[in-house]
Amino acid sequence: MNTLASIASIGVGATVGASCRYYIGVLSLQYLGKALPYGTLISNVVGSFIAGILVVVILEKLLLSETYRLMLLVGLTGSLTTMSTLSFESLEMLSGGNYGQALLNILLNIGLSLLAAGLGVMLAKYGFNLAQS
Repeated sequence: MNTLASIASIGVGATVGASCRYYIGVLSLQYLGKALPYGTLISNVVGSFIAGILVVVILEKLLLSETYRLMLLVGLTGSLTTMSTLSFESLEMLSGGNYGQALLNILLNIGLSLLAAGLGVMLAKYGFNLAQS
């Protein structure tokens, strides 16, 4: 795969992932309020779950080509999940003296994202085991 095709594949996935993240943020603010940055939390958890599934499908089972690996794993989940926004939002909370809220935000994002990625991997592996039976 040449460089231009790689960039295009990543760009397509990133466009979808970033757009989803934006609208998740808008909708979460509308429906869940401002107590925590729920949009970032939801985006990170959903993106980590998808990444967990894709790791099995793409890297372990080799069911999708390099083009799809770049598009889905690098572009889509890379732009849907967001460490930079988590960091910025947590720093804002800390600078405002909301230490408990910042700690809760960090722990929920890291903990739930790790759990979601693990569940994605387990679900994909379980699904492939069922399909082979």
